[in-house]
Amino acid sequence: MRVNKVYVLLLAVLVGGALFQRCVEPFTPEIKKYSDLLVVDGTLTDEVGTQVISVSRSFNYNDAEFIAENGCTVTVQDDEGNIYSYAGKGNGKYEAEFYQGDLQYGRAYMLRVIANDGEVFESDYQKLKPAPKIDSVTARYETKITIENYDGLKGYQFYVNASDPTNNTRYYRWSMEETWEYHAPYEVTFMWDGALHFFSFPNDRSKCWKTLEVPGIFTGTTRDMSGDILKNVKLSFVSTESERLKWRYSVLVTEYSLSAEAYDFWSGLEKQTQKTGSFYETQPYMIRGNINCVSNPNQVALGFFSVSGVSKKRIFVGPAPDPVVEMVCNLDEITPRNPIESYPASSFPVYLQGTLLPNGQYHMAAGERRCFDCLERGGTNVKPDFWKY
Repeated sequence: MRVNKVYVLLLAVLVGGALFQRCVEPFTPEIKKYSDLLVVDGTLTDEVGTQVISVSRSFNYNDAEFIAENGCTVTVQDDEGNIYSYAGKGNGKYEAEFYQGDLQYGRAYMLRVIANDGEVFESDYQKLKPAPKIDSVTARYETKITIENYDGLKGYQFYVNASDPTNNTRYYRWSMEETWEYHAPYEVTFMWDGALHFFSFPNDRSKCWKTLEVPGIFTGTTRDMSGDILKNVKLSFVSTESERLKWRYSVLVTEYSLSAEAYDFWSGLEKQTQKTGSFYETQPYMIRGNINCVSNPNQVALGFFSVSGVSKKRIFVGPAPDPVVEMVCNLDEITPRNPIESYPASSFPVYLQGTLLPNGQYHMAAGERRCFDCLERGGTNVKPDFWKY
């Protein structure tokens, strides 16, 4: 999740909320002061491998475009003076490789960003602490009532159970990655590219898998409890309104151990972005992070640099017991009035389904390429290593 996206939403609510229908008198507030602020999104974890920091600029709500901040100098420094440099990869992304032994529990880390205008931004020091193993991730098939759907949406609600026997974690955040299997509705028999050919793909395009980050912020704390135990914390909900639940669906849940300051930041964002009640129930507010401009104290920056141990757990669910909304694939029957020769070159290659008739000829129907080739919908036909089915 990009912090910039969250701040855009918050600013939209902050300065545009009074324009909603519930407001008595609409007005247009000044929002320019919130634009062109540095936005930092980064979490340093105890994982070995590539870690990423994103740097961008905030923008006016009406502009609605991501403004990457390239050309920065990005480093992480620990409390013993060790410095880790990040390399720019474009689109505001900066990457560094971490190896076994680089990051130590109990040590504190600070992010420094020198923006391309020369201003220097630093985070507070954040201490790295291990994350306990996730106790369990569960899924329940439920009906969820929403403002948009008073009759309710059917689907799987995911929950997480977490605990720390040492009582040292207390502050938790979870992120989710979803993977689902999907199929091409039709099998290709012919291809038309100005001539008609019998055709089959060089590799299987009937079954694919797609992986995406699940939007949303999920936090929990036990700071007001005697024990460090969380039960049935709600995570994401996936409904039958998409094809995700047609075949098989999986989520990978990542748990982060947070500092109290990081928890307050993320839980504040969670409350703001998930608020669904009346505008007057709780007034939105600007959530400041831990990024400060040390070269110009009057310069405001947005975002939070977190340092977290992580643990992960994956869960699978089967097809939904109710019908799901599937991609519509209408085939166009090839007839004398709709000959295949009428398809323009701009539509090549045209895939066709062929049904062999008793007279030895084929009844043919053409359709969009995505109806025959699952790769056309953005997934991969290489089965993930973790896929059990």
